Amino acid sequence: MRHLKIYRAIRLIQREGSIRKAAEKLAVSPSALNRSVQAFEEEMNLAVFERLPHGVRLTTAGELLLNLVDRHLTEFDDLQAQLTSMRDGMSGTFRLSIGTDLDAGLILDLVAEFQTSFGGVSVEIVNADDAAPLQRRDVDLALLTNPVTDDTLEVIYAHEMPIVAWSCDPNPPSTTRFDLADLEGVRLVVPPEGTGTRIAISHFLRRKRLSAPVTTAVSAAHLSPRVGRAPTICVFPETVAEGLLGFSDQRRLDLDLGTVQIAAVRVQQVPITRPVQGFLAILQRGLETDRSRPMGQGPWR
Repeated sequence: MRHLKIYRAIRLIQREGSIRKAAEKLAVSPSALNRSVQAFEEEMNLAVFERLPHGVRLTTAGELLLNLVDRHLTEFDDLQAQLTSMRDGMSGTFRLSIGTDLDAGLILDLVAEFQTSFGGVSVEIVNADDAAPLQRRDVDLALLTNPVTDDTLEVIYAHEMPIVAWSCDPNPPSTTRFDLADLEGVRLVVPPEGTGTRIAISHFLRRKRLSAPVTTAVSAAHLSPRVGRAPTICVFPETVAEGLLGFSDQRRLDLDLGTVQIAAVRVQQVPITRPVQGFLAILQRGLETDRSRPMGQGPWR
């Protein structure tokens, strides 16, 4: 614990490349900061920095030390978050990453419900289609479709969700019949490459031996009731369709396009805070709500 202050200072000096610049950000004098570093170097019997005419750089020993410092500070920050959660569970920050094939419709409704239930908790949301923000410890939880994980990550909740298609046609045909083969003749609006849903759609088309369609790739957040004036078919997880169906030129197509797994992923052995637990409960309740009500006739919930 007694080294936390100098650990943070060493990391800042490395990032700034200069003791003077780091001292300015820490609101201390460069000489005082330099004396603190030198005292630490003497105590550890190693040179952390090589002093240069216009700054400093890490020595080989300093690079090894910085790896340890980063781990130590990350673990301490995790501990502080856990202690804050244990005190009241109704403060702090909840950091969430959401895949670009999910960031609309029901998922954002559930985030809004969390904000109402945890009014004292700040919420930070970023978009990511992989677990990179989790592995950097930039977020507490990631929502992904069909995620790729390793032994550092853990799926703590998952739910199978249908992939659905709906037409966006300003001049819909009189017939409501639409077959899989008809997908080859229209533009498909689909999630971006690299998302679990986009990969699942591509695999589905290959299994059905359908030729690759003309596509427009957009994030779920950029879908609108009218994606384009030309006839299009939107293909996304069912959660995204909420709020988009029900307009005069929107209708769900009776097609079985398979499913994707919507998964909540965390870093293993990192404490689960009260806000994370709260969001998981809201997520589970929201995703497992009966969706027997036809889409296009108002909210499902």
